[in-house]
This record gives sequence, structure tokens and C-alpha cells, in this order.
Amino acid sequence: MALTDRARGNGKPQSRERTRVTIAILGGGALGTLLAASLAPYAQIRLLVRDATQTRAIALRGGVAVEGEATRDVAVFANAPQLALAAIDVLVIAVKTYATLAALAPLRTHLAPSVAIVSFQNGIDAPGDIRSSLGRTDRVALAPTTEAAMLVEPGLVRHAAHGATLLGWISGAARSGDDTLVRLAALMTRAGLANEIVAPIEARAWQKLVASLAINPTTALAGVLNGDLLAVPALRERAASLAREAAVVARASGIVLPYADPVAYAESVMRETAPNRSSMLRDLECGRRTEIEAIAGTIVRRAAALGIAVPHARAALDEVRARTKA
Repeated sequence: MALTDRARGNGKPQSRERTRVTIAILGGGALGTLLAASLAPYAQIRLLVRDATQTRAIALRGGVAVEGEATRDVAVFANAPQLALAAIDVLVIAVKTYATLAALAPLRTHLAPSVAIVSFQNGIDAPGDIRSSLGRTDRVALAPTTEAAMLVEPGLVRHAAHGATLLGWISGAARSGDDTLVRLAALMTRAGLANEIVAPIEARAWQKLVASLAINPTTALAGVLNGDLLAVPALRERAASLAREAAVVARASGIVLPYADPVAYAESVMRETAPNRSSMLRDLECGRRTEIEAIAGTIVRRAAALGIAVPHARAALDEVRARTKA
């Protein structure tokens, strides 16, 4: 088989073990690589990457790995969705939010209705993007996560900070007796990735969005670590204002947040992730596109539809957009 279609980490064949879960992971970035390397000892993993350049790079290094840990042999695919998606149990979406529609579109005709879809993405727009791209609303789950990872090179990821992942079916997507999330949660636990199955998941996705809006643009624009927001009064107040605005929009949207004080929650995340460089900060530093539209943009658009003023979120959105174009 041509390398442009598929490459295994070391070229050795792998037999399919019917008793093991087969997971296709869409996205060879930091989070996708972390999940692939962590879950590979416990499940059959297929990693869907952007192009043949990535498949070659991963093949040359012998597979995927978390820095300091063993290299894992996984099947890596580019431009071959019919092969990557054959007889899988779960499709994990781990691409950046802005890449979702383009990344999912080629998969539509090859994804069986029985396959569960689990989005590990930022923001709250994944269900709509999945519906638009795949025509699916059933068996779709969200997995908001605070795992922090940085891609060192194709196939090699640094696990910057251990977090936790929440797993849950979107409203109306679960099937009676479906144990897919239970099995995925068990695999993640074996891999050392903390997790919890929750319902309803939508409120927990908003929970993360509140913290993301407070932390990501504030750290990115100031060029500081997450914990520094607590030490600089002006930054702390800016982050607090963003958290308050996000919470107001959430509540106006009918979401019952799992805490009374959004600022206290956002600040608890800052403490837990104090040494982290936010993904938005890293993206700005590297001149890459950011996920500001999925974070501040979502809040601004929903606020406008609800007739709510969110000046701090609007300012953050405009400033990150301007910095990205600079």
C-alpha cells in the first residue's frame, strides 16, 4: 500500500483482536497524538492525519509516543478514509475547532451509523459541526478535557500537564444499553487519563468554555502563563470579567452551570494549571491560527442573538484577531 494512503509506525502487521475496541482518532496534533500513544496499549488505534508528510514522519520515528515513554505502533492514515474507518467502534475528533468541517467532510460516506462519535474539542459548537458534516445527531458525545499537551514533532507529544476529561452523550444521542462511553472511560483510566462520565454534558462543556474564555485570550495577549493571571491585578480582573460574561450568556441560553461563582471556578483552573502555556498563547507565538472564534467568538455571537452586551469578550475577540493578522 502506498505510503501516501497509509503507514504503520514500524511497518509490522497488526492482527485485529475482536475483543478490543477499535478507535479512529481524527487529528495528529498534540491532543490526538497524546490519545493515540496513551490508548495504543489497550485498544486498536488508527490515527487519521492531515497528509502523507505526517504519515512518513511518524513511520520514520517508528510510531507515536509521549515524551519519555515507549513508542507505540499504530496505524496511520492520510487520504484513505475508507480504510481508516472500516470496522471501527469509535471515532474520536481531536482536530482544532476551525478545521472540523473540512476534516469531517471526506468521512461522511465511509462512517457506519453504528460508530460512536466523541469530540474532544474546545467550545460548544461540535454537535452542530458534526451534524453539518456527517448528518448525524445520534451516538454523538462530547469530551471536554483539561489535558495539556504540546506536539514536539509529528508522532511525539509532551504531556505538559495532567488534567481530566468529562464524557457524555449530547441530549438525545444516547441509546439504551449502549456501553461505549463506559468502555472508553475504562480504557482511558487504564492509560492514566483521568475521566468521568456525566450527564447532561452540555452544562459541563459550557463550564470549560467559561474558563477557556477567561484564560486563553488573556494569557495569549499578555504573553504569560496561566498562573500569572492570579498575580497581576489587571490581568486577574480582565479574566474575571470574561468569566462573568460567559456565565451570563450560558444562563441566558438555559444552561445551569455546575457552580455559583464563575470567577472562583476560572481561578481554580488557573491554580491547577499554573505552569501551563495556554494553547492560544502557543498558537500566537508560532504564528498559527487560534481557536478564538470557538471561544470568544461563540460567546459574542450568542450574546448578540440574546441581546446581551459582552464588551470584554468582544474586545478579546478583536484583539486576538488583530494579533493573528499582524
